[in-house]
Amino acid sequence: MCEEEQERKTTEAYEKLLKNMPSIGFINRKKRIKAYIQLAEIADYMIESNEINEDQALFIFSLLMRKCSNFQKAAMMTALTLNSIGKGVISPIGVKFSLDVRKNLSLPSTHHSDEITNSDEKDA
Repeated sequence: MCEEEQERKTTEAYEKLLKNMPSIGFINRKKRIKAYIQLAEIADYMIESNEINEDQALFIFSLLMRKCSNFQKAAMMTALTLNSIGKGVISPIGVKFSLDVRKNLSLPSTHHSDEITNSDEKDA
């Protein structure tokens, strides 16, 4: 796939995720985490259907962190409380991004860390 094609797909995926960003409420922990989970599921579906790849999804999430304050609040809330969220609740791409956010904040790893390691081993 040529570079222009990948850029176009990434831009379309970014716009799709931005358009599907649900309401996060006003200082509502539950709504913020639910919004993050919903967007992560959409991104995961886009990966599974070969609309985008994992690297593009992570890039889009990092763009959303900078350009969409609702996503930033939802992602931060999820990352900060990740240790209280059960395994399998957040899609793999969502967990991977949350763990990256936690690492950037110098927070300790959680029980989700081995979930990502296991999925990476399956892909290899």
